[in-house]
Amino acid sequence: MRLDFNVLWVDDQPDAVEAQSVPLTRKMEEEGFLFKRTLCKSLDEVTTILGDGVFADEIDLVLVDWDLGANVHGEDVIAKIREAAPYRDIVFYSARKPAAELRKLVFDNGIEGVYCASREELIPEVEDIFESLIRKVLDLDHTRGIVMGATCDIDHTVNECLLLIYEKLDAKGQEALLAEALERVQEKLKQWAKQVEKIQANASMPAVLEAHVYFTSNDRLRMLKGLVEGDALKAHANSGAALGKYIKAVVPERNTMAHVLPALKGKSRTVLNAAGEELGVKELRELRRLILGFRQDFYTLLAALRSPAEADSSQTGPAGTKQGG
Repeated sequence: MRLDFNVLWVDDQPDAVEAQSVPLTRKMEEEGFLFKRTLCKSLDEVTTILGDGVFADEIDLVLVDWDLGANVHGEDVIAKIREAAPYRDIVFYSARKPAAELRKLVFDNGIEGVYCASREELIPEVEDIFESLIRKVLDLDHTRGIVMGATCDIDHTVNECLLLIYEKLDAKGQEALLAEALERVQEKLKQWAKQVEKIQANASMPAVLEAHVYFTSNDRLRMLKGLVEGDALKAHANSGAALGKYIKAVVPERNTMAHVLPALKGKSRTVLNAAGEELGVKELRELRRLILGFRQDFYTLLAALRSPAEADSSQTGPAGTKQGG
């Protein structure tokens, strides 16, 4: 599971879908997930999407209205979906038929594993399914995977931002930025050399295994922060503040999740952060919410850097001054 909760919604009434999306969005954000929907109004649209492989690993839940207009009914859509995705969770609903009649329709068509609800019951039904699904992934191992996957996506976004900034600079600016990156790598190599000497002086296998090196994601984050806070990119100064908060609030917890061995607590497993505090369900939920918010900050910065308007930004770059922290 990802931080995005993807829903394929088949309904010919977009206004109704829009209204019912609001409470679902709020509910999922409270748990640290982003509600994302793909709306289809007809069987033809669903067939096109299915043909594009949207089910490869993207859709978490499918919602299908009974009356789709033009004498097309939801059970026909569900039958088509079942051909492509036999085990996908589906909610079949209607404003005109009660849940009992919908159950009979899917049964008569030989379709299994479908939740049925009236339109009025749709939101609580989806919320119950969502809670059931996330309960399966709120254990420590799944949460670690979600956190590492989401922060890895952010790392790639940071790389894209740095490359875009580099491409916008003139030759002198590019030379200065590359020199700074190489300087950071050289500094890491010096630190590594000292660490190697220290390990060799008191050699042990645990000391070797604890060594981590080179131009890390944290280095890139700090470089990007310095760049957007500099004069050349002062239009993005607000992004610098967000980057600083991400570095302080998320990176240490991500590193904890990545490198600390979980400990047993009763019948379940737990993990402690750098301060020795336990990361429980509440703390992990807050971490997901933090990452979700910061991820949007990174995407916003990337979109701004991709904007044609950015071509008019300063081309001189950060020559001669050390950027970042």
